[in-house]
Amino acid sequence: MSVSIAGLIGAALGGYLGWIDWKILKGILEAIEGKNRRGGGDGGLVARYGALLRGLSFAFPLIGFPIIGYLAGSQLVG
Repeated sequence: MSVSIAGLIGAALGGYLGWIDWKILKGILEAIEGKNRRGGGDGGLVARYGALLRGLSFAFPLIGFPIIGYLAGSQLVG
């Protein structure tokens, strides 16, 4: 299997978009947990499953987006 330049560019763009998506998801999870704690709760589901949610929100965007970007770039250009 040969590596295409268009695929690598697509993977780089996918990695960048995945990084942005991860930062957004991280902020949303922190905001939900903070809101639940300020309301007098224990943090809710985000606090209980925080490590799992943070791991999934890190792994999917930073691994999946570059793969999708590489495949899209190599298929669109040829």
